[in-house]
Amino acid sequence: MRRFLAIALAVLAVLAVVAAGAWTWLTAKEPVPQESDYVLSIEELRRLADAVPGAKPVAVYSALVAEASLPRAAVFAGESFDPHPMVHQVFQIAYPDGGSVVLDAGFPASFLERMDPNGRHHAAAYEQVHAALSQADQAFVTHEHFDHLAGIADHPAPEALAGRVRLTSEQLANEEALGEARVPDALRERLEPLAFERVHAAAPGIVLQKAPGHTPGTLLAYVRLQDGSEYLFVGDVAWHLDQIAHEHYRPRLVTSFFLGEDRRAVLAQFRAIANLMRETPDLAVVVSHDADQRHRLLEAGRLRDGTRAP
Repeated sequence: MRRFLAIALAVLAVLAVVAAGAWTWLTAKEPVPQESDYVLSIEELRRLADAVPGAKPVAVYSALVAEASLPRAAVFAGESFDPHPMVHQVFQIAYPDGGSVVLDAGFPASFLERMDPNGRHHAAAYEQVHAALSQADQAFVTHEHFDHLAGIADHPAPEALAGRVRLTSEQLANEEALGEARVPDALRERLEPLAFERVHAAAPGIVLQKAPGHTPGTLLAYVRLQDGSEYLFVGDVAWHLDQIAHEHYRPRLVTSFFLGEDRRAVLAQFRAIANLMRETPDLAVVVSHDADQRHRLLEAGRLRDGTRAP
C-alpha cells in the first residue's frame, strides 16, 4: 500500500512538473528570429504604387467602430492578465476626385457580445462605414476574420457591393471564416476572386501584398499619398505596434489553440516588418487594433477621424 501511494505521489509530482512546463511553454515570450524568409521590399512597394495611372490618394480616414479589451497576456506573451484596450477601425483612403478605397469593414453590435460583453460599439461610425462601402471604388479586407469582414455581410444591400468588394482567392476559400462573418451566399456567388501571386498594384498609390499566417488570406496594404506620406497597414499580424517594435509576439496558447495561426510565418513577418521600420522610419506601420497608436496618428494628422463627408 505504501509502495502504491509512493508511486501515485511520484506520478502526480511528475505530472505537476510537466503541467508547469507546458504552461510556461504555452504562455512564455518567444524570441523573434534574426533572419526572415518573408520578402518585404520598400523599393518594390514604391514602384508598384506608381504602376496604376492616376492621382494618388490625399488622406487616410479611420472610423472607430468599436472598443473592447483582451487580457494583456493574450497580446504580450508572459505579461499580466490586466485588461488591454483594443480598437476596431475601418480605414477609408480618399482620392482628390472624390473616389475612395475602403480597407476592412468592422462588424455589427451583436458580434461584440462574443468578443467583449463590456465593449462599446459606435453605431454612428458603423453607419458611416456602410455609407463609405456604398460609395467606394474598391473595398478590401486585411484578412477574413469576422471583426474585419462582417460589416460587408451586414450591409443593408450586400449584393450591391459585389462590384466594389474585392476578396482574394484565399479569403474566399476560407469557408469557416466566411460563415462566422455571415457572408450571404448571394454575395459570395457574385464576388470574383482577386487572384495574384504575391503583390498586386490595386489602385494609384495602393499595393497589396500577401502575408499568410494569421489567416490564410491575410494581406498587407501599402499606401502612398500625393505628399509622399507612406503607410503599411498590417491588419492583425500584430495587435499592438509594440509587439513588432519590441519583438514581443502573442503566446502559443493564443496563436495555436484559439487563432490557429502559422506561428513561424507570422514571426518571419515580424522580423521583416521590424527591419522595414528601422530602414524607413517615416513609414507609418498601422496596426488595426492598437488604441495607443490610433490616438498618436490622429494627433499627428496621419489619420483623420471618421470618414470623408459625401
